[in-house]
Amino acid sequence: MDKQLDLAGVGIGPFNLSLAAILDKTALDYKFFDQKSSFDWHSEILFSDSDMQTSYLKDLVTPVDPTSRYSFLNYLVENGLFHVFMNTGRSNVTRKEFEQYCQWTSTKLEKRLQFDSPITAVDYDGKSFVLQAKNVTYKAKNICIGTGLTPRVPECTIEHLSKTFFHAKSPELKNLNLEGKDVLVIGGGQTGVEIFRNALNNKWSRPKSIKLVTGRMGLLPLDESPFTNEYFSPAYVENFFDVSLNTKEGIVKAQKYASDGNTPHYLEGLYQELYQRRFVQGDNLDFEICPSRRLSKVENMNGRYRMVMENHFTNGMDEFQADIVILCTGFDVSVPKMIEPMRTKIMFDENGRFQLNKDFTVKWEGPKENKIFALNFSRHMHGISEPQTSLMAWRSAVVTNTILNENFYQINNQVRNFMNYR
Repeated sequence: MDKQLDLAGVGIGPFNLSLAAILDKTALDYKFFDQKSSFDWHSEILFSDSDMQTSYLKDLVTPVDPTSRYSFLNYLVENGLFHVFMNTGRSNVTRKEFEQYCQWTSTKLEKRLQFDSPITAVDYDGKSFVLQAKNVTYKAKNICIGTGLTPRVPECTIEHLSKTFFHAKSPELKNLNLEGKDVLVIGGGQTGVEIFRNALNNKWSRPKSIKLVTGRMGLLPLDESPFTNEYFSPAYVENFFDVSLNTKEGIVKAQKYASDGNTPHYLEGLYQELYQRRFVQGDNLDFEICPSRRLSKVENMNGRYRMVMENHFTNGMDEFQADIVILCTGFDVSVPKMIEPMRTKIMFDENGRFQLNKDFTVKWEGPKENKIFALNFSRHMHGISEPQTSLMAWRSAVVTNTILNENFYQINNQVRNFMNYR
């Protein structure tokens, strides 16, 4: 039987979970679908020392609805954790704690979330969006696409992907055994640094050697200064949206380490640990950090890998060999295949990306009363905050207000930033 919804969401990550929580105070009929059996968030790369890079107050709801029962503070209170948590003196939580908070929220919203329900196709019948799930068809006035990211791997590595040569966000990481192996980690962002450090500490047994190779000039820190943090504000996003597309690309590139740098205190801890290991403890584990290298060629030599790297510091070529190669090479935003039935109705740019409006609606040829929202598909339009959790609650409020066509949530009372771009 067809299900009539005001909004159907595809994907249940933090962004769509935030929207589900923000929508809870409305009278809208909505449901979100995901192929997973329950909520999880990058569980392959959740280490005990992995911290969020934003304040716990920038949770699913608090920035626009601090009285919501889905706030992180309410999570602490309901679970008897408030006082002991405050005694830790932290402004950030671990990524594992954030995942647990999201899992708690998902149980509170269980009537709105449908796991084990992959959406295989989305079409438009002239009045409603039609979503095909497990032997069930749903109809919705509006849809929200929040299907997440796909692992990015260098083209020269594709034919070598295996149980010993894989992207960090892979099941192989959980079942890893590095005992006596030469290990190469490619990528100097937060994930690469965390895997390097955990391998040093024998998380997957003791390797023979561990090297981290990165195209960056070093292990560069996240810029957490207050003026830089204004990039992660509604006022900045609204100003950025009106900038020309050509200008936006340069701005996003220049702001890379405002969003993609390494947590400074994590780098400090790693440096202290390397010092202790090499000069105090006398540990003979062979480790090395190799910046300014770019992978250009891979060879499989009977199960051992030979990699040729361009060295942008010496302008020469370097060779590395390893038994295990872990790619920490980031993620791509990919338009999901499920929208293929109505792809011709949707507007894309020359790079195959959604064209979006300021309210996170996708430009398409259908009626204005039927809206397609896309979350985390608009870094090129809305700026570097788009993939981050910092503004997810605000964005959810924008989506909610757009659906209702009213200011249900107060989002227009922001004071001006100190940085004036206009």
